[in-house]
Amino acid sequence: MTQVTLTKTHQNPPQIIQSRVKRDWMDNTYKKHAYQCLPMTTANVNGWELILPQDVVVQWDGGNNNVKILSGGEHMGRSIAYGGIVGMVSFSVGWAFGTEEGYETWISGPPNYMIDGASPLSAIIPSSWWPDEFQMNWVINKIGEPVIFEAGTPFMFFNIFKSDLLESVKFKVENLWDKPELMTRRANYGSAKMKKNQDEPWTWMKGIKTGLNEKGEKIGPANNGLIKLDQPTL
Repeated sequence: MTQVTLTKTHQNPPQIIQSRVKRDWMDNTYKKHAYQCLPMTTANVNGWELILPQDVVVQWDGGNNNVKILSGGEHMGRSIAYGGIVGMVSFSVGWAFGTEEGYETWISGPPNYMIDGASPLSAIIPSSWWPDEFQMNWVINKIGEPVIFEAGTPFMFFNIFKSDLLESVKFKVENLWDKPELMTRRANYGSAKMKKNQDEPWTWMKGIKTGLNEKGEKIGPANNGLIKLDQPTL
């Protein structure tokens, strides 16, 4: 277990919750089939998100102009959105993050979440020593048109990782064609998947979830569902 210390920088910081699995565009897929993709839904919930308390409308007119905050930039007597960087809107996080030594904080936009006219930037916060609040930045992609960040928008996503994790990774390269048994298993699974799609359209084999192949034989660990993460109490 590792502990993250969240320090309020004002009395009404944004709510922090586990990142939600729901995405509007996934809801709009046929029979919501996008939710059948376990790797994607796992990514959706594998961290925390900060929630925007009200609509914020911004506009960038291009060139060297700063983004204008058309509405929603103030909340309960404080500024929550700023246009001080050319082509970007910055959101107040309202918290200072402190991790234990050897851990850092990755911040970005929520996985698989889109806002029309804006793209999130990513950063790594060395929060074991970083004492201050930071800001979450989004690049505005539309020129001369309002861009809306709706109330309830997860305007920032974060997760925690060990500082030395990536440097400890070593790669081993192999060839699939040197493994005829694996090629056969993959081909058989692919054929069964194709037949299932023909016989039962818009269904999934769910081998990643069950850990079973097309014959019901165990080929890997079963997935026990999406993770549940701790959430801070304001």
